[in-house]
Amino acid sequence: MDQKFMKQNILLINPWIHDFAAFNLWVKPLGLLYIGAALKHAGYSVEMIDCLNYNSGIKRNRTYSTGHFFSQEIEKPDIFRNVPRRFKRYGMPLDEFRDVLKRKKTPILICVTSHMTYWYPGVFEAIKAAKEIFQLTPVALGGIYATLCNEHAKINSGADYVIKGPGERQVIELADHLAGVKRDNRVIERDLQKDISPAYELYDKLKSVSIITSRGCPFSCSYCASSRLNSEFISRKPEVVIAEIERFIENLGVKDIAFYDDALFVNPKEHIIPILKGLINNNRKIAFHTPNGLHPRYINSELTDLLYRAGFRTLRLSFEGLSTTIQDASCNKVNCRHLENALSCIMKTWQSAKKQFTDPKPWRVGIYILIGLPGQKVEEVKESISYIHKIGGQIRITEYSPVPTTREFGKALKLCPEIETEPLAHNKSTFTTIGMGIDYKEYQNLKNMANELNMISKKRQEVNL
Repeated sequence: MDQKFMKQNILLINPWIHDFAAFNLWVKPLGLLYIGAALKHAGYSVEMIDCLNYNSGIKRNRTYSTGHFFSQEIEKPDIFRNVPRRFKRYGMPLDEFRDVLKRKKTPILICVTSHMTYWYPGVFEAIKAAKEIFQLTPVALGGIYATLCNEHAKINSGADYVIKGPGERQVIELADHLAGVKRDNRVIERDLQKDISPAYELYDKLKSVSIITSRGCPFSCSYCASSRLNSEFISRKPEVVIAEIERFIENLGVKDIAFYDDALFVNPKEHIIPILKGLINNNRKIAFHTPNGLHPRYINSELTDLLYRAGFRTLRLSFEGLSTTIQDASCNKVNCRHLENALSCIMKTWQSAKKQFTDPKPWRVGIYILIGLPGQKVEEVKESISYIHKIGGQIRITEYSPVPTTREFGKALKLCPEIETEPLAHNKSTFTTIGMGIDYKEYQNLKNMANELNMISKKRQEVNL
């Protein structure tokens, strides 16, 4: 590799979350880390500031490395004036971020990522601070917000470049342009087709990492933009995934790994089953987790047995709800029979594990239901909550957020025209009440109902959920 590449430094920034609540479930900026890996592969020197990876002495879950982010209360945007909750910046203090920036060598390019569309204020804050320190360095913004709210980002973010869609090739071409480097784009394309691992070496120390074994999703749920963020569903080779996990364990010393695939169990015999068998053969003492939600329709006794023996300890199942409206919005990807069979297999595997192992590690299982979908009725939600409790599951409520480019967004637009021009209005904590036509107290009552039933389940179930 030509040495002139190595003299060119690029800075990556994962910005803060500005919201009413945020919790760290092994969250890592995977897209940004893949950008970093691609830039390093192309020969550039790369540094990163992850505002969310801030060690402030906050207590973590001793078992599985989760916990609260450091946070500071900040002024609530005017759009949320009627929401009776405190608004916070999650991540390192702003002054400390500026100090860290000042210690970095001047980059030729700063790349800032973005996540939820309604988290853009933290993105803007990071861009502003970076430009104050490095006044002559251009800033490129990518990620989910930059893709789904592209025009809003171009007009308001302050970034010099706004990248839409997968960014590896685009960032390399931009860096080459700024560095005055010319190379064959066909070579870039060929190199990016190689299986590059996220650049976790950019961190000083980690207890956990998140990974993906595939990109995209073969389903087209009316409320989800996964198939729009990645036009194809592409699975990585099982042997490559296993080797990547081994490197993370060996080189980083991590104890927890979270799978953030949108469709981890699709084509199980060719994908997840070979991965699980490889992990079992390697016999590593590590815990795996699936916070993104698994499709119960693929779950059988063979799969749950392999999951447990491989070390999976946190399972989240996607159900969404009982009503026909919810099922249609979810492409009918799961029904009650699928869910009940999945829970039965999980329970049987746990009962077997207690007999086989001296110190069996319990599973933490939860079932997601979606609330706040436009037109959804309170009674429908209550029926779903009661049903999951009845079949012995733990209820995990997830609030609907209007996502631009999705089919459901048009329905949400009729209820709240503001979502078309103001991404803050996408906030799940506030739109849930609009989508269901209820006030904040009724919304909180639904969450309290789920929490109370979960407490009852914990007392009567043998599975530690």
